[in-house]
Amino acid sequence: MAVDAWGFDAGRQAIARRLRTMRLRLSVIRSVSFIALAGFLILGGSAGFRNTVLSLPWPGWASTIVFLVGLFGLIAVVEFPFGVVSGYRWEKASGLSSQTLAGWLKDFGKSLGLGLGASIVMGGAVLWLLAASPTWWWLIAWALELLVSAILAFIAPVVLVPLFFRFRPLADASLRSRFEALAAKAKVPILGVFELRASEKTRRSNAAVMGLGRTRRVIVTDTLVEAFTPEEVETVLAHELAHQKHGDPIRGFLAGSLVSLVVLAIVGWAYAAIHPYFGIRSLHDMAGLPLLAALLAIGSLPFRPLALRASRSREARADRFSLELTKDPSSFVTAMVKLHDQNLGVANPRAWEEWLFYGHPSGRDRVEMARRFRPRAT
Repeated sequence: MAVDAWGFDAGRQAIARRLRTMRLRLSVIRSVSFIALAGFLILGGSAGFRNTVLSLPWPGWASTIVFLVGLFGLIAVVEFPFGVVSGYRWEKASGLSSQTLAGWLKDFGKSLGLGLGASIVMGGAVLWLLAASPTWWWLIAWALELLVSAILAFIAPVVLVPLFFRFRPLADASLRSRFEALAAKAKVPILGVFELRASEKTRRSNAAVMGLGRTRRVIVTDTLVEAFTPEEVETVLAHELAHQKHGDPIRGFLAGSLVSLVVLAIVGWAYAAIHPYFGIRSLHDMAGLPLLAALLAIGSLPFRPLALRASRSREARADRFSLELTKDPSSFVTAMVKLHDQNLGVANPRAWEEWLFYGHPSGRDRVEMARRFRPRAT
């Protein structure tokens, strides 16, 4: 097996780069498709659809639901072929996916169901807020967004993840004790170590600390446990524990909340100023939802590179914590190499790719940092 200067499999990295290039090109086509859909809706399609649903003999609330379902259906129709190509065909061809097409379609259907439900609730809530408080709707929406985000983070390990993956308490008692001891050493309380049956759908490996309060737990994929040594798994897990140790979830939550507040304030002002020019009768006209969504997307774009940079900084700090906790840089290096090669992550990206897409330091940087690591004197 040929390896590069950092130890990554040259063949696997070549596949990873080809896959990344293909996905970048597809993402451009996808973006153009959604821009075209947004343009159609904003420049009259949404108003025409509103007129159609309001002309039918049913209550106003039913018209709103039908309108929201119709919008979501249009988005799903545009998204589906891109999902099939990138999420199924390319995953299967590259050896990342172990799912059948039927299994993938089932998961896609579940995602659609969750998305449709969220769209109806969120769209209806926004329209109600626009009618009830035209001046301060965005501030109330922001507060509700924070509440919903906190609830989702709490229920994710016990409600959302089980919809797509089976998981159970880690069966290997020695590994479980080892990981619990590592969490105790890091002084991060957890409620158990669980094995997620990822191999039923993917060959990717990962670990995480999920949940809040009484739902917090360590999650390791069966692919990680089977393909990595216990020492390598420990370094990955120590990285995840570092995020809890440093309060990274709450830091990220607060930073994201501040950005969201700024974006919503700007969008609230912009929407009030321009909505009449697009055939939108009032702030709470359902036909304005596509324009509102487009403004939110545009307003969020400038903050993405800043958010990614902050994320890379947090992840680099978690890497250093992992090394300090385990004092095993060689296992850290081999774990990073395995993760990138197995998951087909590009370990040596170009600078602009890292700036635009990477929430973690590159594999190259993580290996170099571990090679330079020297434990602190105690």
